[in-house]
Formats: sequence, C-alpha cells, structure tokens
Amino acid sequence: MKLLARPWPLFLLAVAVSLYRYIAWGMADGLSLFGDEAQYWTWAQAPAWGYYSKPPMIAWLIHLAERLWGSDAEWVMKTIPLVLYPLTTMLVYALGRRLYDPAAGRDAALLFLLMPALFLSSVLATPDVPLLLFWAGALWFLWAALEHDRWRDWLLVGICCGLGLLSRYNMALFAFGVLAFALGHPSERRLLLSPRLYAAAGVAALVLLPNLLWNLDHELASFRHPAEIPEPGGPLIHPRALLEFFGAQFGVFGPISFALLLLGLARLPMWRRAARELRFLLAFCAAPLLLLCGIALLYQAPADWGAPLYLAATVLVAALFRERRPWILRALVVNAALGVVLYHYPVALKAAGVPLQPRYDAYQRIRGWDAIGYQAQRLMQEYGDLRLLTDEGQLAASLLYYARPLQEPRVWAPPGHPPRNHYELAIPLREGDTGAFLWVTAGPAATEVLVRFRHFERLPDLEAEPYPGLRRRYEVWRVEGFKGYEPKP
Repeated sequence: MKLLARPWPLFLLAVAVSLYRYIAWGMADGLSLFGDEAQYWTWAQAPAWGYYSKPPMIAWLIHLAERLWGSDAEWVMKTIPLVLYPLTTMLVYALGRRLYDPAAGRDAALLFLLMPALFLSSVLATPDVPLLLFWAGALWFLWAALEHDRWRDWLLVGICCGLGLLSRYNMALFAFGVLAFALGHPSERRLLLSPRLYAAAGVAALVLLPNLLWNLDHELASFRHPAEIPEPGGPLIHPRALLEFFGAQFGVFGPISFALLLLGLARLPMWRRAARELRFLLAFCAAPLLLLCGIALLYQAPADWGAPLYLAATVLVAALFRERRPWILRALVVNAALGVVLYHYPVALKAAGVPLQPRYDAYQRIRGWDAIGYQAQRLMQEYGDLRLLTDEGQLAASLLYYARPLQEPRVWAPPGHPPRNHYELAIPLREGDTGAFLWVTAGPAATEVLVRFRHFERLPDLEAEPYPGLRRRYEVWRVEGFKGYEPKP
C-alpha cells in the first residue's frame, strides 16, 4: 500500500481498474446502449451550445471521441469514462495529499475509484463523468487559492466551474459549498469580500454564457425537465423521498464508506472548532448533503445528485480514519466486491444454471434495443425507404442509433403542449410531412393518431426477448398522408 501513495503507481492502478471495467462491459452478453447514451449520441451528430434538459459537454466529448477514433460504435463512447475517471482519481489524490499527506491522498483516491456508483457509471457516457472531473479540479484549485490567494488559482477555479456547468447544472452546488465555507467561521467571512472570488465567478459565467444565450434562443430548453417538476396539489413534504435518497447514498458511496462518513461527522467537534482543512471538506460534503436532503424532503432528489459531494467525502473519511485504517480497508474490499458482483453475476448465474430474471437484473434497461433497432431498419428498407416516426423520446433515441434511418425522422408532437424531450423540440412532425412513415409505438396504437393520416397499414411488430421473462414489443404501422394534428373546420 505504501507504493500506491506515490502518484504514478496509483495512476497506473486507476487506469488498470478502468480498463477492467471497460473490458468487462465489452465481454458482457446482450447489452446495448443506455437510452440516455443513445440520446447524447444524436446530440453529438450536431454539436451545439445546448440541448433539451442538459448542457452540451457530454455531446461534445462524444463528438470528439468519434473524430479521434473514426467510428461511432458503442465502444467509442465508452472510452470517455475510461479516460476521464483516472484523471479524476488523481485530482482526488492531489487534494488529499495537499490537505494532509500522501497516505490520505491514496486512501481518498481508492475510496473514490472503488465507489459502487463509479462501477456503474464507469461504463456509461453520461454528463456525470466530466462533471466529477471539473468539480475535483475546482476543489483542488480553490484550496490552492485559499492558501496563496493567487489570481491564477482563482481564475482556474472559475474555468473549472464553468466547464462543470457546461457538463451538468448540478455544478451550481459548488457555489453553495463556497458560501458554507465562508460563513462557517468568522475568519473566513472576508472571503465574501474578495474581488478574486467574484472574478472566478465571472469567469465561470463567461464560460457558461454561450449556453445561456443558446437557451434564450430556444425557450430555455436546457432547463426543461418534466420529470423534475412537482405536480400541484401534492403534499408539502415527502418523508419517503427523503428516506429513499438517504438510503440510496449507502449504495452510491458504499455501505461501510457511507457509515464511516456518518460516524465521522457525528464525532467531529463543532464546525467553528474544527481545523480549516476539515471545515473546507465539510463545506463541500456535509453542507451539500444537508441541502439535498432538504430538497428530497420538499420534493425529491435523485440519488446521483449527491455524487460530487463524495469527492470531498473521500478525503474527509481518509483523514478522520487515518488511525483506524482497517476500516478503510474493509470499505475498499466491500466496494470492490460489490463492483465485481455487479459486472459478473449474470455470467455466474448462467454457469450455475440459474435463469436470469428481470427482478434481479440490473441491466434489463439496456438489453434488447439493438435487436429492436435492426428490425426497424429492415422494415424501413423493405417497405420503400420509409421515414421513422415515433411518439416517445427514449424510443426515438435508441431507434436513431440502432436503426440509422436514411431520411430525417420525425416525432409526434402536437402543438399547444411544451416539448417533453429533445426530439419534440428538434424534429417534430409538421404539416407538409406527408410522405410515408414507419410509425413505431409502444401500443396499442392510438386511434387519434392513425386517423390523422390518409392511409395506414399494420406491419409486423418489433420484438426482442433477451431472455425468458424480459420481452420488448412495439407496434409498427405504415402511415402516409399526414393531414395535420387537428381536423380542418
């Protein structure tokens, strides 16, 4: 373990772990792209400053990876976490080393590298991958800025925060951490008067500005997400949502890791009595956790919203339990075991003759989409180069990747309703699109849709059964002569 307290051996280990995850995904049987990944791929085909519900960084990275590799295959997108996560691991190491010592940096880096949430996200090209990288960079440069008050460090904090905001808007929680640190001790309150802090904020805003201007031109499309809008008339508080969010953190950080974090927080002295390093970590760990618990109580907070706070939490746990390292080792072993099980339990069940069932298949959401897409592609060609038409965003994303329609597709998007996904915003079906379409729907087909076409004909269903018990089926219709969404008077 002493060898891993040095940068290069630790970096090589991080690369090796990332390669293992990458190879394990490549050898897995029957997995296709996650629906969100397919959507990010479609975004990457037309790089822009923003997209529906998300900023553009992940699309840019996919676009860059495709240009570097000369391919848009699934494995190309998976190289993004393969490259970025070892870099994030080393930033966590650098932060722990700077705050304490190389041993604390090593333990923090290993706790991050083996987080259960990372075992899953390490094979997914999602906005969280660059978000964690830029958040870790912002933490490192902020501590350097607090130590030396150099303009260079403050400006780099702003650049990292701006790039983080272009990755995912959750980066705004970083400002809450800065505020919590400044208000947490009388000696730090002068930070709020520092022109360097506001210069860093200005740089972050400048980096984000093109995305904000894009949103003004597109009706704030990146800030729309119907799933996160509470329905009126509901209860004022949601204790169950709070319990679900809090309980999920044991799975995000690891059962022992999160327990150690809670135990460490409970045993810490009062905030004002804590050392400056501890107050810094608490501001970017405990304070955001409390805020997210409050959000979960008032409405809901998805479990992955808390992922960035564990960048500081890993260093905090490593520092608080330096004298009780066996507990850190137990946490690492448990997390590594959970990750290995996550990757290999389908193969183990198959070898043992135990059939896989949807209720304990963590990968059921990413099985069978390639088969559905290939079938749709054959039907589009067989029935006269039909254009693709769908009525659901995630289905559209998967079909666009796997079916690869030759002509521009369309999405059913009646006017008078706000767009529910990127495709309703970008490629809605409009009057004048009278050509023949292959309409794919979860079914049963809505009569009010069929009657808006002059001709419609039922075609063979799209079906995929990755294994007994998991079946995907979609109705398919050949529709032609779109008459408009509303009957003519």
